[in-house]
Amino acid sequence: AFVGTDKGTASLLVEQYRARYGVPFEYDGASPYLALSEQSDGDTLRTLCACVRSHMDKGYDGIVVTHGTDTLQYAAAALSYACADAGLPICLVSANYPLQDARSNALANLHGALRFIREVGVPGVFVPYRNEGEPLRIHRGTRLLASNAFSDGVYSIFNAYYGTFDGEDPFLKNPAYHEQADGRGALCAEGLSSHATEILRLFPYPGNPYPTPESGVRYVLHETYHSGTTNTASSAALHFFKKAREAGVRVFLTGVTEGGSYESTKDFSALGLVPLTGIAPIAAYVKLWMLVTADTEREVTRSDLLTPLAGDVVPCLD
Repeated sequence: AFVGTDKGTASLLVEQYRARYGVPFEYDGASPYLALSEQSDGDTLRTLCACVRSHMDKGYDGIVVTHGTDTLQYAAAALSYACADAGLPICLVSANYPLQDARSNALANLHGALRFIREVGVPGVFVPYRNEGEPLRIHRGTRLLASNAFSDGVYSIFNAYYGTFDGEDPFLKNPAYHEQADGRGALCAEGLSSHATEILRLFPYPGNPYPTPESGVRYVLHETYHSGTTNTASSAALHFFKKAREAGVRVFLTGVTEGGSYESTKDFSALGLVPLTGIAPIAAYVKLWMLVTADTEREVTRSDLLTPLAGDVVPCLD
């Protein structure tokens, strides 16, 4: 099954694929909504998850979802959690350039998706993507990092992608890929509203003044610098963390690894900061959002977010 947001683009993609590779398979199409990738919100994620789930048990060998790159990571994470009980592979296909551009990797990514469905067939949500100058990688949908500015590359945390298609060679599983068994069932996306009003996301930068959490915010998802640190000496940060504690707002830190050795990390516990280790920041945000909306009365804990689901928590190996 093909799921796309633009009927015309999905049809053109299939026709270009047919011209290059042929189409030795049958397929059906669905278009749950029409929107630019950057216009994604809770409504589009909820609609996409419902559409894909409605096709999971119709006897298909796999499902291909066409999606823009700007919010690819968010859709991949939402689908991964909502479809964690899928019995078939679900692949999100995007492109670095429009189909009409000779530089586009759209066909390569679609070819990787169809080969993965046909030759590997592992259930779950995956993102096949070929970065410039690299073989095509198959990424777990919950492990994607945010794209860098001015870059169209797609990468997994810790470089823990699932495997590789190098040209027409057989699929090669990444020997560094490890995954823990799911510790809970699939998450429901039906409660997602357009905006995640109970979550405030913060990003560190020199001179960050820190906002005052608006009424209704229950959680802060605070990203860190690449080394898993943030400025714990900042008076603005200290004031914010103090006010968050007083208001009962839980502050989670993402991008933190086990055994952080930088001096500033020793202050995390005293400041009431809760580190989330081994999970991609975007996956942590989407997982938190889905957990909050699934049960509005229950407090989401670190254990909830780090209970493995859909391959999201990368195990720490000795």
